[in-house]
Amino acid sequence: MKDPKPSFIRERMITSVRKFFSIRKFHEVITPVLSSSLPLEPNVHAFRTVAQTTKGASTHYLATSPESGIKKMIAAGIGNCFAISKSFRNLEGLSRWHRPEFIMLEWYREGATQDDIVADVRALMTRIKTDLDRYLHRPESDIITYQGRTIRLGNRWPKVSLRHLFASHAKVSLDDILDDRTMVAVARKKGYSTDHATWEQMFHQIFLNEIEQHVGDDPCFVVDFPSRVSPLAARRKDNPSYAQRFEFYMGGLETGNGNTENTNIKEIRNMMEVEQENRNASGATSPPIDEDFLNALYSMKDTSYAGVGLGIDRLTMIFADVSDIGYIDPLIG
Repeated sequence: MKDPKPSFIRERMITSVRKFFSIRKFHEVITPVLSSSLPLEPNVHAFRTVAQTTKGASTHYLATSPESGIKKMIAAGIGNCFAISKSFRNLEGLSRWHRPEFIMLEWYREGATQDDIVADVRALMTRIKTDLDRYLHRPESDIITYQGRTIRLGNRWPKVSLRHLFASHAKVSLDDILDDRTMVAVARKKGYSTDHATWEQMFHQIFLNEIEQHVGDDPCFVVDFPSRVSPLAARRKDNPSYAQRFEFYMGGLETGNGNTENTNIKEIRNMMEVEQENRNASGATSPPIDEDFLNALYSMKDTSYAGVGLGIDRLTMIFADVSDIGYIDPLIG
C-alpha cells in the first residue's frame, strides 16, 4: 500500500494555488478533457478514443493540457484565469518523472510578458512552501530537501541562457546549429540518431543528454529557446531566431514551461499543418487542427498575453520529497 502522505501534500498545494489566484482576482476555469480537435505541437501526442452515442460513433482526443480551453475562455472575455486539469500524453517514456496521466496547472495574464509570469512563479512557489510549513507544523523556512538535494528558495532565481549551456556543456554554438545542415553534422558527430530525424528531435537529443543535468538544484529559469522549438511563443524582437519563453527548473527537474504568447495565426497554422503532414506520413495519430483555438489566438492579437503550465505532480515530488511520481497517487499504478 502506498504512503498517502504525498497525496495530502498535493491536496494542500492545490489549496494554496487556489488561494494564491483568488487573492489576485483570477477566475478558475474547468476545461474539457475530451475534444474532437486539438492544437498540434511537435512531440506532444494525444490519446484517441471513440464515443458511442445514440447518434453513432465519434472520435475524440484526451486533452494534452488545459491550454486550448483556457485560451478559448480568454477569447470569450473572462480575463485573467487559471485551470488545474487532468492532462494526458501518449508516446512518452514511462519513468519516475513521467506518467501518461498527470495534473497540470496553467494560467494566463493579460497585458503581461514572460517576465511577469517568472515573477508569478516565484511568488507562487514561496506561497506554497509557507503554507506547507504551517500545515506540517514545522518552522517556516526557505529550504527544501529533495532526495538529498538542498533547494534554496531564498537565493537568487537566475535566468540561465540556453546558448551559454550549449557552449559550456555540449561544446557547440547554439547559433550555429540553428541551420539544418550544421545541426545534422553536429548531431551525427556526437553519435545521435539523424536518419529521418527532424531538427527539433536532434535538438532535444542534445538537450536531454548533455544539457539538462547541469541546470542545478536551486530554482532557475532557462531562457533563449530557439523559436523553431517554441511555436506558440512570441519571437524575441531583438533576435527573432529565439523565443520569449522559459522553462522553470527546481531540484534539477523541469517543472514548468512559460512564454509570452504568439498570436501570429499564419505562422502557427503553418506549423500545425506541417506537423499534421509529418504525422500522416509516419502513421502517427493526428487529430484535426483546432480551428476554435486558432480563432481564439486571433482575438487575442491586440493585447499582450503570457502564461505558464506547471506540473503539479512533479512539484509534489519535490515538496513531498519522493523519488517517483508514481508514489503520489495511491489509486494510480
